[in-house]
Amino acid sequence: MRRLLLAMWTTVLWAQVPRPPEPLTSWLYYKEIAIPRNLTGLADFVLDHDMLDAARVDQSDVRLYDAGGKEIPYVLRVRRDVDNTDVFTAREFNRGGDAASTQVSFDLGEQPQQHNEVEIETAGDNFRRLVEVQGSDDNKQWSTLVSGAILFRFTAGGRTAEKKSVAYPVSRYRYLRLRLQRDPQVDSGPPELKSVQVRRSVRIKGEMVTMRGTEMRDADRVNGRPGSVWRIDFGGRTPMERLVFTVGDPTFSRPFQVEAADDPGSPVMLASGELLRRENAGDGRVSVAFAEHFARRVKLTVTDDRNPALSIVDVAAMSAARQVIFRTDSAGSGPVKVYYGSYKAIAPHYDLAVELHGELSPAPLRLQPGPQRDNPIYSPEPRPFSERLPWLVYIVLGAASLVLAAILLSLVGHRRGKCP
Repeated sequence: MRRLLLAMWTTVLWAQVPRPPEPLTSWLYYKEIAIPRNLTGLADFVLDHDMLDAARVDQSDVRLYDAGGKEIPYVLRVRRDVDNTDVFTAREFNRGGDAASTQVSFDLGEQPQQHNEVEIETAGDNFRRLVEVQGSDDNKQWSTLVSGAILFRFTAGGRTAEKKSVAYPVSRYRYLRLRLQRDPQVDSGPPELKSVQVRRSVRIKGEMVTMRGTEMRDADRVNGRPGSVWRIDFGGRTPMERLVFTVGDPTFSRPFQVEAADDPGSPVMLASGELLRRENAGDGRVSVAFAEHFARRVKLTVTDDRNPALSIVDVAAMSAARQVIFRTDSAGSGPVKVYYGSYKAIAPHYDLAVELHGELSPAPLRLQPGPQRDNPIYSPEPRPFSERLPWLVYIVLGAASLVLAAILLSLVGHRRGKCP
């Protein structure tokens, strides 16, 4: 028992001891970010081409430090479109209705948050029911938020299609009242209302960044047919989930495929299909979307057949921005140093991520990183012993072979000495 208590006490004390600073000798590069005077609140920056090229694929090696060498917590967001939903506690009261409908009211509390959606779970299958949602500040005067909204659930062949949520304008009404109408085709009485969730559902708009590439075309044959191969270089490894080609031709329809070609011997297929543009369609740009992939070089193969080669004048790769958010009161007067390029770093997982979730209001102030600099204290990891002294491997193997041969000869001689 005493040993157990001692171990538990030691663990508690160890957890309270501040962690030693992380040595920065394994980080290749850093950039400085100037902090405006008297800046308060949140600030952010987007990982640029240099950072994306040198950092790990998940950017877990990014570190922020203030001018005094103190680590700055941050949150890294990949800025794709996100549907963010918050569920609120709602107390049900006054459930009732009539032969054709079910009605129920909810109290969201004295200080309700903004809400704009209810999810309604009802019993039954193969129905189509109408819903009315009303709001009130005093449970006396009611305003209609939405009327004639449709809920449905249809099941066939083991599959189900349903709609059970109803959206309405953003409001702060304390009270909500729902009236669910029966489906006269399937309901003999008022429908059963199982549960209701009151929510705030918001789509947080993403942010895309664009990287320009340089392209070079070669005439080639594709499956025996005349074609073109464009080799595109983006100058550094970058995430991409869409390629945008600016094409001078007014109309075309060509089979194509796009491959990541960093390793020419093992290209990775990203997309294939038909490059298509109809007359007077758009601004001359054609986009190809695919699952996000990190690459520096991309190969576009187009089958031209009897048509002249496409006049591709520009290629851009697009991806979701990597946004880094931090509190300016943690940065002091600056500048902030952003370190990256360590392949053994472990993701930091700061507690700040719990505080900064969902949509941020006001939005952080956007800052710009400076030029890339070499880390003056960078110290490369020592190479393995076998790489530093490769000749020693052959000596050891040769010595082992000689010892093995001597043992075999000894065994053979011993066996011959026993033979009559």
